[in-house]
Amino acid sequence: MSRRRPTRTLELAAGVVLLGACAPASGPAGGAPAEPAVAVTGLETPPDAEPEASAVQATRADAAPDAAPTGAPVLLLTETAALRSLSASGLDFGSVIAGAPVGSLAELSRDPRFSALREALTADIEEISANDKRAGVGMGSPHRLFDLSWLGSEKTRFELIGVVNRVDRQPFEPAHCGETRLIYRLAYSTTLGGEPLSSRLPMTVNVVYWQDPEGAADGDAGVTRCREVARRWLVPDALSGDALARRLRAPGGPLAPTRVSDATLKSVELNVQSVRWPAVMHPSLAGHAEYVLRVFHPEGEGLTPAPLENTPDVARLKRDATLRAALLEWLRDPANLEAIDAGIAVMPERFAATRSVSVAPRGFARVANRPFSQLFKPDELAALAGLDAREHARTPRGLLRRLDGLACSGCHEARSVAGFHLLGEEPDPASRMDALELFTSPHLDGELPRRARYVQALARGEVVDDRRPLSEFEPHQGAYGTHCGLGDPAFADYRCDEGLRCREVGDPELGACLPPKTTYAGDPCEVGQMRSRPIAHQDRSVGATRERCPGSAVCNPNNIGFPQGMCIDDCDDLQPGERCGAMVSLRPFNNCIGRREPFTTCLGVTARKAAMRACGPSVPCRDDYICARSPNADGGVCLPPYFLFQLRVDGHVL
Repeated sequence: MSRRRPTRTLELAAGVVLLGACAPASGPAGGAPAEPAVAVTGLETPPDAEPEASAVQATRADAAPDAAPTGAPVLLLTETAALRSLSASGLDFGSVIAGAPVGSLAELSRDPRFSALREALTADIEEISANDKRAGVGMGSPHRLFDLSWLGSEKTRFELIGVVNRVDRQPFEPAHCGETRLIYRLAYSTTLGGEPLSSRLPMTVNVVYWQDPEGAADGDAGVTRCREVARRWLVPDALSGDALARRLRAPGGPLAPTRVSDATLKSVELNVQSVRWPAVMHPSLAGHAEYVLRVFHPEGEGLTPAPLENTPDVARLKRDATLRAALLEWLRDPANLEAIDAGIAVMPERFAATRSVSVAPRGFARVANRPFSQLFKPDELAALAGLDAREHARTPRGLLRRLDGLACSGCHEARSVAGFHLLGEEPDPASRMDALELFTSPHLDGELPRRARYVQALARGEVVDDRRPLSEFEPHQGAYGTHCGLGDPAFADYRCDEGLRCREVGDPELGACLPPKTTYAGDPCEVGQMRSRPIAHQDRSVGATRERCPGSAVCNPNNIGFPQGMCIDDCDDLQPGERCGAMVSLRPFNNCIGRREPFTTCLGVTARKAAMRACGPSVPCRDDYICARSPNADGGVCLPPYFLFQLRVDGHVL
């Protein structure tokens, strides 16, 4: 393979020009699906996708003769036109939180519910600031904080980016038939230098409602009770846009005003990037970011912080030996072990935290994302009865990983996109700047087929399968970048496709399916071993050796923002699995931002073509990379998520 060596600007990066909740995943445990995955989204299947495996393909769900109506179940609604129509019908953020539409977050300053969210997040950010003298707002600070002024600005708003049908959550609270989730993402619009500028930001609010049948008697549960709820989500195959929104909001629909109201409100949940350290401040990990996770329950006219599901309060349990012993005793109960193995356990709230922090990059290689592993060692769990008969938790390490994946911090960092699983369809289909090609995580893509089978079976009145495997399961398990077992019997089913090998990348149980040696653009080229501590910013990668990239390609290392390193090349001789994207040189880009030019302008004038790994619905990126739009070709390219401004708290000028 002969290639011309690219210019040095390809090695320097700070941004890229781009084209255009806390629950376990599922997959093979439920058996092979009778039909393809079902979801209603605004994402068309790209040419390189495999239709039978695409998690965003809309298909018809056959129903039993007595079922009404027939059609495809809505699992995940992300279509922009339908969401705008739903917002206009009363599901905008202001109406949902405060009871009336608002033009900006400045208008919510006195609302008791929004005030509760803002006050809790303010305390979290101020705590970081008090403990870190290098933390501050903006790119002038070494450690860059979430700007609290955004929550009261006339330029900011929360946009509805997804409606999620979680009927399958029924086992977690048998008194109800699962949940409806409305996902909102923080965004802004402003002008800079006379030019319009807009972006989304790394913060989501998940407003959760109970789903219940009409007139069900107390004590009714299971398939009989919840079949009606599942049927509400069946819609005619071709329905979309305004027509779909009207169907869902109609009196018989799942989003009818009586069904999505204060009377059915379960919780309001936050996920926000609280602080980001750029790679220059945390070079061995290619940067460091923290995400605050909080849950609030309605109380009177306001909201109050609530325990996080299956997320132990590590600090409190370490201080209280009696409480820790009680949690261990809960784990010993055979019924609880069975529920943990199935992925449907609910830890008693007396052990739970009211705040959790997940960290990126490196997922489960970082102890901060694994609360149960901070409390218990594998040897301590080895004596638990019956582990070897379990499906997923059949070893002590398998049990701990299952538990950590049920915790909020673990779930949010299991094959996620920088701590998120849903980022929303790009509002402008033609956008090439700061734009996502895929807006769902591999974790969520792995969930959708199971949810489809669950809703279809429930709507037909059949017995449903509540089991779900580990959060790392994906539709294309074994493909490039997916997770694979490193020897523990609990993960023996996680294997790599032919031509790939399971490579250790810091996680003690699961590696990544990668080529035996660095072969193509996008491959890792600087892999080290993790030294992880409960204080996450003290984590380090050590012993990394920079590998030679093929031909004339060069290795972009960790210290300029590429986790595990990434080979890039020019676009003259693209190899299989490569696509032409763009990279920017660091110094010119930062100088441009320093002049307060719009980041879109700075991206455009400093970009250079570069060969990177191609990605799409059937071609995932490896951990800590996101599938972003390419400016130079149809489809996506894999690059670090913080090269997209919409996924970082710094660099925005409102």
